[in-house]
Amino acid sequence: MSEYQYYEFKSISKPLSKQDKEEIGSWSSRTYPTNTGVIFNYSYGDFPKDEFTVVEKYFDAMFYISNWGTTRLIFKFPKYLFEVDRIRQYAIEDGVQIMEKADCFLLSMEYCDEEGGRAWIEGEGWLSSLILLRDDILNGDYRSLYLIWLKNAIDAAEGDYGNIDSSVLEPEVPPLLNKLNGPLQDLIEIFEINKNYLEAAVENLEAERKEKPIDLKAGIDKLPEEEKRDFLVRLIDNEELLSFKLRKRIEVLSGYKVTAMDGKNRRSIGEIAERIKKIKKQAKLQKQKIKEEQRLKRLMELESDEATHWRTVGFLVSQKKTKAYDEAIELLKRLKELAIHKNRHDDYCSKIEVIKNENSRLSGFIGRMVSANLIRK
Repeated sequence: MSEYQYYEFKSISKPLSKQDKEEIGSWSSRTYPTNTGVIFNYSYGDFPKDEFTVVEKYFDAMFYISNWGTTRLIFKFPKYLFEVDRIRQYAIEDGVQIMEKADCFLLSMEYCDEEGGRAWIEGEGWLSSLILLRDDILNGDYRSLYLIWLKNAIDAAEGDYGNIDSSVLEPEVPPLLNKLNGPLQDLIEIFEINKNYLEAAVENLEAERKEKPIDLKAGIDKLPEEEKRDFLVRLIDNEELLSFKLRKRIEVLSGYKVTAMDGKNRRSIGEIAERIKKIKKQAKLQKQKIKEEQRLKRLMELESDEATHWRTVGFLVSQKKTKAYDEAIELLKRLKELAIHKNRHDDYCSKIEVIKNENSRLSGFIGRMVSANLIRK
């Protein structure tokens, strides 16, 4: 299989300048930057720059995926809007990383499949959805961070390659983790987060923080008139990230504080991993139960008209055609399953012996019966 690496960069806050596009375009002869982004594809070789430095200087987001199992999402945030102390709790080695730069924070969400067992996924088109998670994070919605933390923590705890303390407690379980928007569903798909992980995670939602939602209207009333007019002027001027700035200001005026989850309600990585194992086992048993119920239903339907099915076998064999032989064999296998289920295997064998003797000259059909273990040579 050939190598595949996909890099996509996007700018939200401002368009790239002509000089920026010329510089970025010089990194590859096969890429053409637009005013808001650029894509690099590699079937051999590597991206010639450090992607974190590129995001810091030119962009607000980057998405990367390779066919050997690495997936990475990078966002850039203004320092004054980035709740670094709250977000730091989701940091995990090779998972969620925070980098402080001179004028911004870079947040990286990453997963690397050490066993290389991921399905092939093309990179194009994903960033347009995933980039919406940046606004969620700015609004204090950390569901994406928890999900990446969970994926890396549990896989490291369960894998031989993991180097993680299973006694470490989980971070805050974000509200609405059981109600996922489109970008979060895409995050789950692209980072291959097992549904059993999510099921275990939402079980602890009862222990999530219980602070009351901020009263935006009451907060606006507390804004001085001069400050209200200032925000309106800045709104008309399309100031970048103004809604987030206004929310932060209202939070300050309202005395709004986030109450963290009580530590006693947080589970350890090991406890979550054990719960996931139980969920997987329960899901497997449920799947087996459904499969068995479906099998029994098919056998009941077969038994209701068994005599007709035996006659159908004779009719199919009499056609002396390959396709008809194959259909007859499949029907005989189902009749065998029914006979075993009803403890009538001797009767079934007697009927099979008759069919064998009556069609002994049909080598194609007899060979199929042998291959299907319906008779012996």
